[in-house]
Amino acid sequence: MKSSYSLRRRLLAWVLGASVTAWLVSLAIVVGVAWHGSSEVFDEALEETARLALALGADPSQRGTTTRPGAALQGESRLKLYYQLVDAEGRVRSRAEDAPAQPFVRGDARRDFHDNVWADGAYWRVYVERDARSGLTAQVGQPWKERLELLEEMAEKLAWPALALLLLLGTVCWLAIRRQLAPLERTAAGIAAKSPQDLSPVAGAGQPRELRPILDALNALLARLELALASERRFTADAAHELRTPLAALRMRVQLLERQQAGPADPLRALREDVDRCTALVESLLALARLDPEHAALARQDVDLAALFESLDRSAAQARGMRVTQTLQASTVQAEPALLASALRGLLDNAVRYGRPGGQVQLSATPLPDGGVRLAVRDDGPGVAPAERARLGERFFRVLGTGQSGNGLGLSIVARIAALHGARLHFADGLDGRGLAVLLDFPPAQGSSA
Repeated sequence: MKSSYSLRRRLLAWVLGASVTAWLVSLAIVVGVAWHGSSEVFDEALEETARLALALGADPSQRGTTTRPGAALQGESRLKLYYQLVDAEGRVRSRAEDAPAQPFVRGDARRDFHDNVWADGAYWRVYVERDARSGLTAQVGQPWKERLELLEEMAEKLAWPALALLLLLGTVCWLAIRRQLAPLERTAAGIAAKSPQDLSPVAGAGQPRELRPILDALNALLARLELALASERRFTADAAHELRTPLAALRMRVQLLERQQAGPADPLRALREDVDRCTALVESLLALARLDPEHAALARQDVDLAALFESLDRSAAQARGMRVTQTLQASTVQAEPALLASALRGLLDNAVRYGRPGGQVQLSATPLPDGGVRLAVRDDGPGVAPAERARLGERFFRVLGTGQSGNGLGLSIVARIAALHGARLHFADGLDGRGLAVLLDFPPAQGSSA
């Protein structure tokens, strides 16, 4: 299964990657053009210096002297050029200070030319020009190291503005992508706010054209879902009437036959119990069906827990000789009263049904550290193995070997009611380390702090 990824990050990576690539290519082109242009300027400076050196070399007083590089020719300058005046025999008659004592280029120069040579352990760019009248040859050199240093300095001056522009480009791209993807986030928020009670189409006005096919498909799905839920609600309402009525009539007829029969009525009693189980199953299925559509907003209020505990029917516990106690450390919980009463009735019925005869069931309400309330129903019966507790909230799951009838939907209904309230349903050991404890942890009341 492929992992999810961020469209915003991918777009930003692609845009910045392309921009950086274009920036590097442009910088390389700029540096190349600047290098070519500066090389031509440097070569022209070599040529001008050579001509000036030949002009000065025509003065006999200048022969055999040395001058600072560029001092006599161009004054104080960062552009340092080193000249030599070489006679026809190949001897250096005059040169600049720090210029090599031996000619840059040996041999008789028949024409003017540029060359790259090694001299005195350095690499030089040299221009050679010969004066036919005086027989002197001017050789003007510039160390490649100094020429590259000037180019590096120019590149450093260009680098910081270029980096600043690149940073500005990245910021603009990030803001632009974030702004352009904002409709997706608004649409996602609108979809997340939907519930089974609000399946209206997602608004497509003002959305990009690229998003319209997704919205159209989603709205078509919402329309089909609304139709399916409406059909399910109609079926639930019809089933509530169509199933209860014949089962109730069947039970009445079985009771009538029991009264009319003079002999043992064990088969009819078994039939009546089967009808009762069917009726209980239908009631549980209908209750679960009514709870399946998610409530957009439950009508919650502060429920008096003392009054709620007292209202629970204890006749089944008395019939089995069981004692029901209650412990109240929290007085109220915020919930929907009817649903909370239904959940506690189901938990008490389970505790009595699956507890041991003559045992004990404890109802308790205690505050939680975060400001919530824990409601618990504990018994001291045989309990449920820890490995099976995780499945207790599943539909139609029943622990084998209990010897009790049931349909496996009681705790499913409780789990659904807990989910509607945002409560947590979990299980632990019962009283004195025996039996089962069913715990409902309700969150803090809205508007309260822990």
